[in-house]
Amino acid sequence: MATTTNKTKPKTKTASKPATRAPIKTTSRTTAKPAVQSGPAHVSKGLGRGLSALLSAESVSIDVRDAIIMLPINDLNPNIDQPRKHFDKERLKELADSISQNGVIQPIIVTRFETGYKIVAGERRWRAARLAGLKTIPSIVRELTDIQVLEQALIENIQRQDLNPIEEAAALEKLMIDHQMTQEHLSKMIGRSRPAIANTVRLLGLSEFVKSLVVTDAMTAGHARALLSLPSVEIQDQTAKVVVDKALNVRQTEALVKTVLRNKRKPAKQKVDEEFAANVLDLEHRLRTCLGTKVSIQDRNKRGKIVIDYYSYEELDRILEKIGV
Repeated sequence: MATTTNKTKPKTKTASKPATRAPIKTTSRTTAKPAVQSGPAHVSKGLGRGLSALLSAESVSIDVRDAIIMLPINDLNPNIDQPRKHFDKERLKELADSISQNGVIQPIIVTRFETGYKIVAGERRWRAARLAGLKTIPSIVRELTDIQVLEQALIENIQRQDLNPIEEAAALEKLMIDHQMTQEHLSKMIGRSRPAIANTVRLLGLSEFVKSLVVTDAMTAGHARALLSLPSVEIQDQTAKVVVDKALNVRQTEALVKTVLRNKRKPAKQKVDEEFAANVLDLEHRLRTCLGTKVSIQDRNKRGKIVIDYYSYEELDRILEKIGV
């Protein structure tokens, strides 16, 4: 069998060429107004609280294609349909102080409106900038319909958790009424379940006094929802005062409401003694703790009964021994 051999040419040394570097990509740089960024800002911890106050809960979603322009503050109008109605004066002053030192870090979002512009997102920054004495503010102009303005304002505030529960409930109801939306449609739009929307909107059925407690954080939405089953504004208000005065938690509030409903008198005498109801609640708790079983006090027109539950004869013997019978 013939064999073949591969002939290889002798290697010759060639002078090594200097390594070539990959071309460096250059990016065009545009001149920006001071203290304005077109994208999300990242702040180092060393910048202090002032700059953090500008950015916390105030950043908005900005497309890199959006053009930032300086608009006269007096040409801007707050959106009358803005979901957020309550602006904390102390926090607004803090933001104004930060703006005085650092400028407005994130532009506001506006849309054209008659002779000027309507604010879509950033009304708090606009208010603080006016307070700080600024004449212009960095802005992004977008062409939006009325429903898009409300949708964007609502979604942004919900995502930032800037709205109190009453403001959120009013905004959701307005969207459904003005634009004939169902709760199902609205849930898809804002990414929240239909039951959650229904529970939020129900808060609008509270008395004005109770709603004011929720707005000022004196009471949570959970406390307020427990009061919805009370039959009148007067009873809601009276019971709410007890809840706040005694600093009851949500579970205790629910128990108090049950006691109030259980002891509710006839319509002609429909004035609930909240102190009595609260004392009954406290007494039931103390008896349960002492006897180690469920105890309920039922009052009917200054008469009533104490019901002590037992679940076996052994437990009955233990309870009788406990009370010395």
